[in-house]
Amino acid sequence: MVKLSSPITRIKPHYSVVVIGSGYGGGVAVSRLARAGQQVCLLERGKEFQMGEFPNTLLKAARNVQVDMSAMHLGSKTGLFEYHFNKDVNTLTGCGLGGTSLINAGVILKADPRVFENKKWPQELIDDLDAGIQEGYQQAEEMLAPKPYPDHFPKLKKIEAMERAAEFIGEDFYLPPIAVNFEKHADGLNPQGVEQEPCILCGDCVIGCNHAAKNTVQMNYLPDARNH
Repeated sequence: MVKLSSPITRIKPHYSVVVIGSGYGGGVAVSRLARAGQQVCLLERGKEFQMGEFPNTLLKAARNVQVDMSAMHLGSKTGLFEYHFNKDVNTLTGCGLGGTSLINAGVILKADPRVFENKKWPQELIDDLDAGIQEGYQQAEEMLAPKPYPDHFPKLKKIEAMERAAEFIGEDFYLPPIAVNFEKHADGLNPQGVEQEPCILCGDCVIGCNHAAKNTVQMNYLPDARNH
């Protein structure tokens, strides 16, 4: 994989836009702004992980953990797994080029319509739900290319267990779309020109894919920004 990041020595004194953070929020923003012809600087605190560089043992994972608490911070401030312990809500976020997309399960679902019943949404967004939100969903699906686990892949015991559980409690069972590449690209490159391999079922989606199969922001939105 070609490196996306540049050394700090190449930073320029002026940009029309500065984007801080490279996850879904920053990644989408920098792609759209670059496509609009803006001169964009993207700043990311974490490291750029190349294929094969994600921690693949408990010891390596432990070295990549950082913990934020109100009284102190533990671990490296560029550790991949960033835990935030707060009074009401605790979270795990990804610290690296690609943000939390590097370590989430990659499930890509549209928001339940009830989400937008909250009165705190800006009226402009509510007015644009029918057209704008649907167009946004379509654009995101084109870039992230989510697909359900394929029927021609090996049967997974977890899927079989979940299917039995759903039947037992009388609920519908389906495989959600996930941001994982399951097919070999004709020339080995995805639509953004990044080398990408099909999934090998290693199960490391949530600690960092070392086989360039997961459709993280590092594989699509960020290269798209660079291309423009």
